[in-house]
Amino acid sequence: MDITGAIFDFDGTLFDSMHVWKGYKDNFFNYLGIELTDEDKEAFKGLFLQETFLLAIERFKLGKTYEELLSMLFDYIKSRYLTETEPKNDIIEFLEKLKAKGVKMGIATATGEPALMAVLEKYNMAEYFSAVYSTYTVGASKTEPKVYDVVLEELGTPKETTWVFEDALYAAKTAKANGYNVVGIYDKSEPKQDELKALVDFYIYNYNELDIQ
Repeated sequence: MDITGAIFDFDGTLFDSMHVWKGYKDNFFNYLGIELTDEDKEAFKGLFLQETFLLAIERFKLGKTYEELLSMLFDYIKSRYLTETEPKNDIIEFLEKLKAKGVKMGIATATGEPALMAVLEKYNMAEYFSAVYSTYTVGASKTEPKVYDVVLEELGTPKETTWVFEDALYAAKTAKANGYNVVGIYDKSEPKQDELKALVDFYIYNYNELDIQ
């Protein structure tokens, strides 16, 4: 693969961490000392995170703003990252190969930057990435290409030789539809592996499968 720039997702792509997000809303409320009733769970069903927090503030009289709850959530996520997650197979060796080739690297993620930077620093991986942006910072989810475009702009690499690395089908679809080369990374959290495999330019289980030119 001809590559001058690399844009990585975080959860399920750089780190085995998707389990942290399974049932995270219920777990976070428990962390806050709030035990959700069946009625509460029904009220929150199908809501986006911001909608959930705004309803919770009113429903439980929390005396917090959305931004304060979001910060608390990422503190909670960070604590779990630091104790329950580790890098994906062969990723550090792969990052070293990219660094040796002069490839510029960034992260486009749905996780708040402070949480993921803490675990990157734990594993001495922060040095590889010159651009780290979350969907919260850029103000658009990965159903839109904005977070990839912001990272690309900061990397300053040509789009045609910049590769996006994603484990989630919906995010890979967004990147591919907007002109990016895409590597699909296997993670058990994505149920539609056949669709991901058919969509991307390369599909891998481990990073040592990729041949860097």
